[in-house]
Amino acid sequence: MSVLTAIFRRKSTKPAVDPVIAEDEEEDARYKPLDAKLLRRMATLLLPHRKQYIAGTAVGLVHVFLELQSPRFTQAIIDHCSAWLMRTPASSAEPPEVSFVARWSAAIASLIGFGQPLASVRGAIATLVVVILLWACVTVVSVILQRLTILITTGAGEKVQFEIRRRIFAHLQMLSMSYFDKTKLGRIISRCTSDIGSLREINVWGIYTITANSMMIVIASIMLAITDIRLFLAVAPLGIALFVINRLYLQKAAGVWQVAREGYTKVATNMAENITGMRVVTAFHRQSENLEAFNALQQNNTDNNVRAARMNGIYLPLLDLCGFLGKLIILLYGGYLIVAGRFPASQGVGAVVAAYLYWDWFMNPIRNFGTFYNQLLVAMAGAERVFNLLDMKPEVLDRPGAAALPRIVGEVRFDNVTFGYNPDRPVLHEVNFEARPGQMIALVGATGSGKSSIISLIARFYEPQKGRILVDGRDIKEVTGESLHRQMGLVLQVNYLFTGTVMENIRYAKPGATDEQVHEAARQLGTYDAIMALKDGFSTDVGERGGNMSLGQRQLICFTRAFVADPRIFMLDEATSAVDTATELLVQRSLERLLEGRTTFVVAHRLSTILRADQILVIDAGKIIERGTHQALIAAGGKYSRLYDQFVTHSA
Repeated sequence: MSVLTAIFRRKSTKPAVDPVIAEDEEEDARYKPLDAKLLRRMATLLLPHRKQYIAGTAVGLVHVFLELQSPRFTQAIIDHCSAWLMRTPASSAEPPEVSFVARWSAAIASLIGFGQPLASVRGAIATLVVVILLWACVTVVSVILQRLTILITTGAGEKVQFEIRRRIFAHLQMLSMSYFDKTKLGRIISRCTSDIGSLREINVWGIYTITANSMMIVIASIMLAITDIRLFLAVAPLGIALFVINRLYLQKAAGVWQVAREGYTKVATNMAENITGMRVVTAFHRQSENLEAFNALQQNNTDNNVRAARMNGIYLPLLDLCGFLGKLIILLYGGYLIVAGRFPASQGVGAVVAAYLYWDWFMNPIRNFGTFYNQLLVAMAGAERVFNLLDMKPEVLDRPGAAALPRIVGEVRFDNVTFGYNPDRPVLHEVNFEARPGQMIALVGATGSGKSSIISLIARFYEPQKGRILVDGRDIKEVTGESLHRQMGLVLQVNYLFTGTVMENIRYAKPGATDEQVHEAARQLGTYDAIMALKDGFSTDVGERGGNMSLGQRQLICFTRAFVADPRIFMLDEATSAVDTATELLVQRSLERLLEGRTTFVVAHRLSTILRADQILVIDAGKIIERGTHQALIAAGGKYSRLYDQFVTHSA
């Protein structure tokens, strides 16, 4: 016992985490065994489909029971052949002392008209044929039930997987922007793919595996005892050894598999980041450094998996050793009983062979449970991360009793607003301003001054820690997010397009818009000809993230998308990248038409945009230090005037 404990303890020590590889993530490995609370929560996912699971398990148990009859038929054939070889003239006229399956088969053959099984070759062969036909019938039924089990349980499990993916995706849509700011893309993708995928085997086969393998162990034990109680008692002590081995393995394996799972997540996260930022990687020639960092994560992941494999390399051979010892005991002791005449003359060999086969049936589920436990540990690690994501509460939620916002005119007011992505470090300090309906407000300031934060607060991606933001005199915290967002439009500095056609991207803002409505909107905005000039017009494939489109084309498509939505409040973070002169003129004309009659907030980078603004807010270190029109601010000779002089000098 102490040797086994020492072996498992030595091989299952917690891995030292490389400080270079360690990450400050939300879900590091916890090195804990099976969690009953987590298991219960995993089980709740199965409850809506319990009828299917019960049906599949019931059919599967019948399949297992029928499959476990194979040793009986093997024993019957051996008993019958042994009785034939040992027959005497006196015994030929009487039914032989054989197993009950052989007796039934002989009775059926005799009933058909073939006579006693030992009286003639014809009767002996007929009995063998009956045994084989009965075996074949049982096998056919078993195979049919096995197929039904696969169909029923797989159908139920895939429905559970579908529901988990649906819930995860729906929840991600509801989470606040702060979650996406703080969480790496690869980690989010891992939650939606590999972590959910790790639950599949448990959701599909978990209940069946537990019930079927438990039934195999119980029935195999009973059948072994029925076959011969002496052989059963001879191998019974090995059951204690198997219990101890499994107990030690279960205690040590949990932490190792959890670390292995987390290591894989880190590899996937790093790969996703590098693929997403491939242009930057290439531009700065970071391939070698990134490969080195990736290989370090890979090596850590490999070490974790090898550590888990080493533990399995102890556990599984120990199971095989116990299985071999059991077979050895049955053959040696069974052989002794046969030689010593402790069996009826024609039953010894068949009984020993049947006991040998039942011992195999007893050991197989134990091996299956070892594999299942590994799958369960991996699934629990994935489930824990999935549930952590589902339990994450959005920071921006509709208040109880929040009312739908009616169609607005577009008045926006910031009332003493203080905000920080980290509440302890505000990026906006007591901001106050008012935008009247239809006005264009230009936000000007250095990078990091807080311009984009104002846009994010108006869009209610975040909520201020202090103060109020009012639209048409109503605090946006007290209205539903849906009714607010449906009346807002947003075009970011990075013009994001989804995989699909130009038409599909434009219609994204208003799915019910017809082709004619989209075409008319493009004509009004002045982008129709430019879009029709594309390879397939509105049916042109934009590629992943709009990769098939130029910067100017992406801008025009995004403007058209916003125009189709017909927002009352429009927010624009102007692109800083330059485009050719003709495209720039088209972009500016389209932008002018887009902004007409709408309250607009622009993070301005173009002088032409700033000059058209009804009000310019100069922001520095999270505070509005100047406000007014272009002429008034130039005349004041302050911060804005100096920024303008720098811009003019740089342009010249």
